Amino acid sequence: MERFDLFKKAVKLVALMQATLEQMDELKGTVLYKHKLKKLLANTEKELERAITTPLAALDKEDPELLTKIQSNVELILGLDLEELAMLRAEVDEYNKTKERDENTNARAY
Repeated sequence: MERFDLFKKAVKLVALMQATLEQMDELKGTVLYKHKLKKLLANTEKELERAITTPLAALDKEDPELLTKIQSNVELILGLDLEELAMLRAEVDEYNKTKERDENTNARAY
């Protein structure tokens, strides 16, 4: 795996872990909240953050707005209900189909 692709996947994982922790905070006081699991997730997140601190700092120097965009998108997703998530998925699927069609059209043009 290319180094940049690996880094992108690591950033995505940290963002997902953070989203998981934030969502678990919403469940405090319910039967679904498990303190032990939350602690394990928090420890895992800390280890992941340690592993990518240097690459994140380098990325921040090159594109300071990217980390803000990532956090903003995580917050956006956390704010969606299930119906809105389904609508978002449909939009992303449509975007990917259009992108793939355009790439195929451009490839045939050459």
